[in-house]
Amino acid sequence: MPTAEHVKNTSSSDVTDPATPPKQQEATRFMLLFSLWMALSAWICNFDSGYGGIVLLMPSYNKAFGTCHMVPDKVTGHLVEQCHVTATQQSLISVTSIFIAVGGALAGLTGRYLGRRGTIQCGCILIVIGAAGMLGTSGNFLNYMVCKCIGGVGIGQLFAASPIYGAECVTPHRRGMLLALYNIGLAFGNVAAAAVCAGSSNILGDWAWKVPIVCQIPLGIIYGVGIMMFPESPRWLLVNGQEEKARRSFGRFYQKVPYSPEITAQVHEVQNYIEFEKAAGSTSNWTEIFHRNDIRRTLVSGMILIGLSITGIQFVVPYAAIFLAGVGIHNPFLINVIVAVCIFAGTFFGPFIIEYGGRRFAMLVGYSCMAACMLIFSAVSTGLGSAAPTSKSVLVAFLCIWAFIFGGCIGSSVWLASAEMHAVRLRTYGQACTTTVYSTFAFGASFWTPYMLSAEYGNMGTNVGYFYFGVTFMMAVLTFLFVPETARLTLEQIDDYFASGRPAWKTGTGRNRRIAGGTEWDVDHTADKANREKEGQ
Repeated sequence: MPTAEHVKNTSSSDVTDPATPPKQQEATRFMLLFSLWMALSAWICNFDSGYGGIVLLMPSYNKAFGTCHMVPDKVTGHLVEQCHVTATQQSLISVTSIFIAVGGALAGLTGRYLGRRGTIQCGCILIVIGAAGMLGTSGNFLNYMVCKCIGGVGIGQLFAASPIYGAECVTPHRRGMLLALYNIGLAFGNVAAAAVCAGSSNILGDWAWKVPIVCQIPLGIIYGVGIMMFPESPRWLLVNGQEEKARRSFGRFYQKVPYSPEITAQVHEVQNYIEFEKAAGSTSNWTEIFHRNDIRRTLVSGMILIGLSITGIQFVVPYAAIFLAGVGIHNPFLINVIVAVCIFAGTFFGPFIIEYGGRRFAMLVGYSCMAACMLIFSAVSTGLGSAAPTSKSVLVAFLCIWAFIFGGCIGSSVWLASAEMHAVRLRTYGQACTTTVYSTFAFGASFWTPYMLSAEYGNMGTNVGYFYFGVTFMMAVLTFLFVPETARLTLEQIDDYFASGRPAWKTGTGRNRRIAGGTEWDVDHTADKANREKEGQ
């Protein structure tokens, strides 16, 4: 325990002013391990999303929860049993997204009192309970959905807590690079879900669709217990007045002693910004995220995640197998795995794109290229006919290109960028709110997709690409207008950007490097420093 004299000396001499930020801290091995562990939460979340749509194509799932009829076999003419779930049942799978939204909203409450780790552990408990319950629901679709929704609440808590936990604990100098591993986890969840379902689809009986569910139980237990390897977020601890624990947390992540000059400077910088936010705010509760000083930040963060939910990923990941089968593609399970692998492959470029190009750059390039892919395969199918071999080849090729671009640009940037937008003091409530918004729009996107594809309703086939072209192009325009570049900035320097009122299109990675280096700034703190010195006298 440091002496009182030590505390006095470090607090007076080693604190840097916001106008002259502390020397950039390099990433440590502990931060790398931590980022890899955050990626596991993303794996769990997307594994759940991925298998939920793929199992809809399995005969055993359709027999367990659908309606069966005796129909003539197309080859022999003999009567055979044919089972299928309705388009409504397919759409109801997306109700899970509503409960993910509930979990995201509850994360604001659990995050306030239990911290980032406690919220993640609550989510893991619910995921395990939901998965265990689903194993005993064969023949009862209502019970299946109840258990899946319980797990959905847990997924929502992970989605809300993990990105901000990661953003608050790693160095800004390598935050983009390290937290892009979160997207690799998301993509690996897609690949794992597609691969497990492709393998289990050959199993006879209910275990064909139960095997993916079983996988969630050990994953949830391992993640919930393993999160105790890492300390609580130091910024959360400072917001709650626990400076000593925050110092120890910073010390572990930065691999320095708690009362080193670097840790002392970091602690006081965060405290200064927390006090500034408190002085600027009129209340001390979650409603502040909708007040004048923070509403812009909340809206931008929400818009980023809305873009993720409606630009095609809720179509490609859960329903690609059904879509491909409907347009006459043979072996849709295999193609679905290939598409998931393309997303996964793209994620390995993501860390470099968002670290050196930036979050805003990644989103602009990603949305533009994804819109082009959707337009091309739809236009070719319109011109040649969707049944033409060339149209099918173009469809599969550009769906894979779309997936690769999504993994490298959009998936890598959106969760990190949305978490960075909130004020330090309000990040728990802000990210809980925007996760709720994301899940609500994801529900809409997942719900309308089966109706768009069903021959009994929309029967859009490859024309679905025109729809997603329009939506994705719109998101590219909104991103250009409203999403600022946050690469290389500390979370406190992002606070300065929003205080400055600078338009998003006047931000960039080059300027952020100068801000991080102390040669340029969004808010000049010289006057604040003079006032503090005057008060000290």
